[in-house]
Amino acid sequence: MKKRFLQLCLSGVLLSTSAAYAQQDPGLTANATEPEAIRDARMRWFRDAHFGMFVHWGLYSVAAGEWNGKDYDGCVEWIQNMANVPSAEYAAKLTPLFKPKKDFAREWARTAKDAGCRYVIFTSRHHEGFALHDSKTTTFDGMDVTGRDLFREIVNALHEQGLRVGVYFSLVDWHHPDAYVEHGMPAPGGVKNEGRDNAKYVAYMHQQAEEIFSNYGPIDVVWWDYSSMEIQGEKWGANALVAMVKKHHPNIIMNNRLYAFEHNSEYTRANGDLVTPEQFIPETGFKGMDWESCMTMNGTWGYSKNNQKWHTEEDLVHNMIDIVSKGGNYLLNVGPMGDGTIPGKSIELMHGIGDWMRLNGEAIYGSRANTIGKVNWGRITTKPGKFFLHIFNWPADNRLHVPLAPDAGITPQAFFLADAAHTPLKIKTDERGLFIDVSNNAFKNSAATVIELDVTGTSLIAQGIYPETDGTYNLVAGDAILANGVGLSVGEQATIYNWMSLEGTVTWNINVKQPGKYKMILSTACTDASAGSKIAVSAGNTTLTGVVKGTDNSWGAYKDWELGTVALSKKGVNTVLVKALAKPGLGVMNLRGIRLVPVSR
Repeated sequence: MKKRFLQLCLSGVLLSTSAAYAQQDPGLTANATEPEAIRDARMRWFRDAHFGMFVHWGLYSVAAGEWNGKDYDGCVEWIQNMANVPSAEYAAKLTPLFKPKKDFAREWARTAKDAGCRYVIFTSRHHEGFALHDSKTTTFDGMDVTGRDLFREIVNALHEQGLRVGVYFSLVDWHHPDAYVEHGMPAPGGVKNEGRDNAKYVAYMHQQAEEIFSNYGPIDVVWWDYSSMEIQGEKWGANALVAMVKKHHPNIIMNNRLYAFEHNSEYTRANGDLVTPEQFIPETGFKGMDWESCMTMNGTWGYSKNNQKWHTEEDLVHNMIDIVSKGGNYLLNVGPMGDGTIPGKSIELMHGIGDWMRLNGEAIYGSRANTIGKVNWGRITTKPGKFFLHIFNWPADNRLHVPLAPDAGITPQAFFLADAAHTPLKIKTDERGLFIDVSNNAFKNSAATVIELDVTGTSLIAQGIYPETDGTYNLVAGDAILANGVGLSVGEQATIYNWMSLEGTVTWNINVKQPGKYKMILSTACTDASAGSKIAVSAGNTTLTGVVKGTDNSWGAYKDWELGTVALSKKGVNTVLVKALAKPGLGVMNLRGIRLVPVSR
């Protein structure tokens, strides 16, 4: 994977291959001018699928995160580089131990199918340079080491299960003596690029790619990895490489990593079909782009026998829903052991996702991004005429608020998606929108509960927090607008956390119906070590300041803090803004929300 824990900034003259690989129209330049209708048809299955399985498997899987008795933490598919192992030593030690079991590929395919994945992307070769396919360019491949064409076994197994096939292909190669090193290209052993014939390596890499894409039947995705700012594009012979792939698979989808980007906004369709955020979910997705977040279950892509930092099933389901609600795809990784066995915990988590998908998959497959905007109880996906309401945080009063209003004569319909009988849920409306009665807990799901809502004949209500019946405003974490690194944790109750920057701000917009004075009560938590931050809270014509105190020395011990009284003098939308003025410790505070309680007149 593109894990930049080594960034070499050494100067040197690069040997250009651009002359050997001149631009060709069938290559990436064709992507930029592709008619929109053709592009939409080509991308449709991918946009509808939303969920894929990533598989990282190679010689590093045998090492399992250890080298010469030392445990390495992090992305252990990079262990050759982490442990600084010369390529000859690495190959000599690991190839005799690489013994895939029979039918490992069918196990992968069944796992992906059971989880509800629609496609699988697997590492045909990672940075170590070991190729799973039967290559005529090298003996450092699956056939020469095991006597089996492992690539063919995997592709056949995926096709048997009706899964789309994606191929991860590393542009980096720590085994080849002429591969790029330095100039942003990490390599073990401190080797230098000087004296290497990089053009020979690029030709070799192209030959291996053509073996894969010309000899194994339908391939739906190619996942290149990776480039540096110095080594990208035509340093890889990108146009010729893409032209070759498209010759064999005209409708193939490819990511953007033949190029390097400081910011995803720099991406264009001439660089590929989609952007690939790694180990994070963009706050608002990427407007006008196809994208796919690739993420791990435990912080490493390759198998590590000592890593037990597993996410929960709830975490993974929330990730998928969050990504899909923003218009992206979720590519979830498994790292099989050296013999191809997927770790039991990975199987367990994938099975749990599959159970959820069998009940709620309609809200994922073929859905599109939320068009309402942020809601404080979870996420929204949509299809024509309907919204799917994914509840992460159950409303305390069993009334789910959706900021939509029905047109005259329209009665919206809603039901729990897991309810096969589609029993209608009671809906009431007021100036704030729809309120769906979710008091029937029979279909409540610990990962996420989904309601299907018919939105035909409804209109969006302007966002803004309205008062409760007693005049109190409840400013909950999920309704806040967060800026400059402040994070939102969604669990049993949403929380504003990870507030480690003085530039961070938290904002709510409230719709004032009755001007007057209000007591401001914050619900905060902080460790003793981080206590002492000075904060300012502005509301209406008032700014209050205070110093954050520790709460039982815990980030999770929330206590009410009455900061003072504010005056809200105008009707309509008012802003409540929280910012830090000073921060002596690690974080400012954790904040569950603010209550504005009317002062008796």
